[in-house]
Amino acid sequence: MYLSKFLKLFLLLSLLALVLPLSIASAEVAGTAVITDSSAGLSDQVVVSLTDVPRLGATEAYEGWLVSDDGAHSLSIGVMAVDTDGSINLAYTDAQGTNLTSIYDKFVITVEPVPDTDPGLSSHVAFSDQIPAGGMVHIRHLLYSSAGNPEYASGAHAGTPKGISPGLGEQTDLARVQAGLAAGSSTLADIKAHAANVINIIEGAHGDNFVSSEADPGDGFGVLNYAADAKNHAQLITADVPSDATFAKYEPHVSDSSDNVADWAGMARDQAVIASNATNVAVAQAFMTNAQTLLTRALNGHDADRDGTIESIIGEGGASQVQVGVQNMGTYNPTEVVIVEAPPTPPATGDISWGVFALIALTAGAVLLGGGGLLFARGRASA
Repeated sequence: MYLSKFLKLFLLLSLLALVLPLSIASAEVAGTAVITDSSAGLSDQVVVSLTDVPRLGATEAYEGWLVSDDGAHSLSIGVMAVDTDGSINLAYTDAQGTNLTSIYDKFVITVEPVPDTDPGLSSHVAFSDQIPAGGMVHIRHLLYSSAGNPEYASGAHAGTPKGISPGLGEQTDLARVQAGLAAGSSTLADIKAHAANVINIIEGAHGDNFVSSEADPGDGFGVLNYAADAKNHAQLITADVPSDATFAKYEPHVSDSSDNVADWAGMARDQAVIASNATNVAVAQAFMTNAQTLLTRALNGHDADRDGTIESIIGEGGASQVQVGVQNMGTYNPTEVVIVEAPPTPPATGDISWGVFALIALTAGAVLLGGGGLLFARGRASA
């Protein structure tokens, strides 16, 4: 009985000696770095949230970086302190309002010396992730700039063709404001003027109902066209990089929300057309109030199931959810540890590593267990 217990304990310790180093090696950081907005449509902020981050000594620190496609440009987002629970939480906002997707496609975390006299990133890269090029080109069309679109009128990228998603949010909001002005007007002429603006902003200069007699406060492209382009480019991302799980997860968020915007904006346009033909102030106001409600949904989404959350699904997501959905498609997942240390020095002649010892111990334990079992069987037979 004593021999049996001894053998079981020996085998358990041997297995632990073998498995423990493997479990340590397989530990991984989990979390994300996501480009977000400090203000609507900017994509000028990155939010980092990581867990299970190994702590460093007093002479080292983690630092986060965004790196350009060709590696020629890097942007430090700051030293990243590890909390007592092993988490890192950091938000960086570009001071100039630069659209971060316009330049960078890679996120890395380096280990830097403390104090650090070199402003550049070190060669000691701890964690890293890069957006696939086939998807990044469309993410940039969506979040930053798409050739042929009307230009940004102000901000860090004034004069650059608008991104599809910022254009969608901007024009949907503008149509919503015009619908509100129409609903609040007291004369039929004013209501119809604002209703015409709503129609023009939603359809664009080439729309079937475009009112050429009214000045167009929109950019001439049209909410409906932005919505169609948003869905198209989101689907191009998954078509070009079908193996990317993040792209596949968030593409429906963009596509479904874009469809919602098109539906609600189309209905708001119809309400504005009716108001434009009304002969009674109260009737015209009622239709423009409906248009305002629909455009508010098109901009911010609608909690259709009243569960307290606006989801990026059919019937709920709006232009705001389109923007977030695209940004989520560009999520960095810096979970893979890049091994930078030199491989361990082989044991000197006559020495033995713990891994080898564990294998020998395991083998020896198995032999002893087998031998013990044989002796026990013989003892029973002799008895």
